[in-house]
Amino acid sequence: MADENISKNLVDAAFKKKESEEQEEVKEEEKATVGDIITFQKDGQQFEAVVTSANLQNSVVCDMTIMDDFHERNLDFEKTVVAHTNYSIKKRRDV
Repeated sequence: MADENISKNLVDAAFKKKESEEQEEVKEEEKATVGDIITFQKDGQQFEAVVTSANLQNSVVCDMTIMDDFHERNLDFEKTVVAHTNYSIKKRRDV
């Protein structure tokens, strides 16, 4: 009986996890594309960057050197990867 309850609880947890992952998916029209300006938070700081690659399934690659204070922040890298769920689009690229 206890084994059945444990199995049922594991199955329930798996379904709940899958449901939450599906709810977090970003619609295609809400994803950033190359040239878009995005904002995101990392390590308690607000960043702005231009998307340089959107070919990844769950994220984009972006260049942070567009920030006026990029050099003052002493960041280790010019580019970073940001998940679709962790950024907002500030400006769409000019077409």
